[in-house]
Amino acid sequence: MLQNLKIENYALIRKMDIPFNKGFIAITGETGAGKSIMLGALGLILGQRADSNVLWDKEKKCIVEAVFELDDSFNAFFDANDLDFSSQTTIRREITSNGKSRAFINDTPVQLNTMKELGERLIDIHSQHNTLTLKNSSFQFSIIDSYINNQALFTNYQSFYTNWRKLSNEIADLEKREAEFQKESSYYQFLSEEFESANLIQGEQEELEQEIDLLSNAEQIKTNIVESINYLEAEETLGAINLIQLTRQNISKIASHHKSLDEIFKRLDSSYIELKDILSELTIFGDSININSERLLLVQERLELIYKLEKKHTVNSLEELLKVRDEIDEKLLVSSNLSEKIEKLKKEEKEIFSQLSLLAKEITKERKLSSQSIEKEILPLLMDMGMKDAVLKINITTNDTLSSNGENDIEFLFNANKGGELQPISKVISGGELSRLMLALKAVMNNKGAMPTIIFDEIDTGVSGDIASKVGNIMKLISQNHQVIAITHLPQIAAKADSHFKVFKNNTEESTYSEMKILSQEERIEEIATIISDGNITPSAKALAKELLF
Repeated sequence: MLQNLKIENYALIRKMDIPFNKGFIAITGETGAGKSIMLGALGLILGQRADSNVLWDKEKKCIVEAVFELDDSFNAFFDANDLDFSSQTTIRREITSNGKSRAFINDTPVQLNTMKELGERLIDIHSQHNTLTLKNSSFQFSIIDSYINNQALFTNYQSFYTNWRKLSNEIADLEKREAEFQKESSYYQFLSEEFESANLIQGEQEELEQEIDLLSNAEQIKTNIVESINYLEAEETLGAINLIQLTRQNISKIASHHKSLDEIFKRLDSSYIELKDILSELTIFGDSININSERLLLVQERLELIYKLEKKHTVNSLEELLKVRDEIDEKLLVSSNLSEKIEKLKKEEKEIFSQLSLLAKEITKERKLSSQSIEKEILPLLMDMGMKDAVLKINITTNDTLSSNGENDIEFLFNANKGGELQPISKVISGGELSRLMLALKAVMNNKGAMPTIIFDEIDTGVSGDIASKVGNIMKLISQNHQVIAITHLPQIAAKADSHFKVFKNNTEESTYSEMKILSQEERIEEIATIISDGNITPSAKALAKELLF
């Protein structure tokens, strides 16, 4: 319930700090005194949009802060939004002079949507304007389902429905992919066979490029190697190896006479050994060189195939080409597995749909029973409010398809006149009748679980006398289980309240601003008498005020 509302620097409100009690609360005041302004401020903590035009003093920020008493049913919301839960939760909205807005829950900054989500669970505002929601099928569903008061049933249905929709969407996506694969599968199969025929081997391009270079220059390579071998081992003493050997022998005779000569000898010895090894390797390599035009042609053809495939698939290396091959094979594999996966998911979907259908039928049964009960319970309430011939019929039909609301469509049919034809609410009901119907529905829902603080904003417009008293009685009835705040011009309703606030304008030389105060017993008599006598209190008006109050 709403425990306290603090408003600063909003429209005609400079500063207002209002404590609220449980039960039935009445708010009265002259037209234009600021009752609607207070509701506008309250709308800020319900997540409504605002700008700097609402500021009384453009140099200061506007603050609207409300304290609510919460039960443990709100724990899940706070956990889901990573907020600290408190049984006394403070919601605050700030609007700066430049129009920027900030929202807080228990001093933690939150997104406006988060504040709005919580606010809608805490306060339910009804006026002749927004009772139009009663014409909305979603709201009609919420009335019936709240009356059923079996949250586990609806939670279970929503869980199955979410899983079913998820599976259905996944199957649709897979079938779309399968259709796309089928269009391209023949082409992918051709590419795969082309790769299979090519029989590409990791690293072969580099080896082939080296080989073709060797084969293309085989004659020159072989000639140069033969000449080099001759230079190294000419039979005469002019061969490099023989010359090194002779030099080595000469130095060996004098190496013992100086350290430097010994080092030179060792280097000559190493050079001799190295040249012998080079000669051996050149001989072996030279023997391996064959001028093979057939092999050259084969290597050229192989490389041309690789280059052609690289160009076709717009890659620059064999490694990238092999990746393309693997991707094509993967697509073909996925395509072959899609049908199997789709069939598996369809089987799972069928099982879930079967459970979902059973739950939908159970919900339909509960809705039909509940709608019949609501139709019966609401008649005496409507009669008390001057609608003695009114009839409400809740029409629940069954569809072949399932939605988040189950298998049903819902329509509230109404007729206010005896013997008249039942028609959809949107076509036949007036604003005043709609307000009283909403009030009656709230009364029917009174014992069906927790409801937020309910604010009735002048929904009693157009009623008077005994009917007004009956409207007040119904509000009083609802307030036995829920906090009810009624903004009213009717003394019969104001007198039923457990506590009574008055909104009034305070005029000074500099400005006019709105204030609100809780009335004492004597002040209530004066206020109700003022309403009765339209501003000029008479003894009879005062006596009637006392009679209404006591």
